[in-house]
Amino acid sequence: MNLLFIVYSNAVDDEMIEIARRNAGGFTRFSGVHGEGCGEPHLGSHVWPGVNNCMMAAVDKKQEAAVAAEVRELKEKFPDVGIRVFTVPLKETY
Repeated sequence: MNLLFIVYSNAVDDEMIEIARRNAGGFTRFSGVHGEGCGEPHLGSHVWPGVNNCMMAAVDKKQEAAVAAEVRELKEKFPDVGIRVFTVPLKETY
């Protein structure tokens, strides 16, 4: 299993939730997070408005591939919206 850690602009929150519901079988979402990356900062301020959301999902290889394919399509549909997906090996300890 792997842990998908997805950071994305709040602008595509509905789409990301639907992707996770269709493919991941469950997720945890953090909303209204601030950060800076390659594009404009999302700091929720007057100078740098906008916020990000984060999502975590424990997935098997098949689920991971399905999420990745749909996120690629979403990025093609909204090329100026920031979306990053990170994968971390996951080991259940109990």
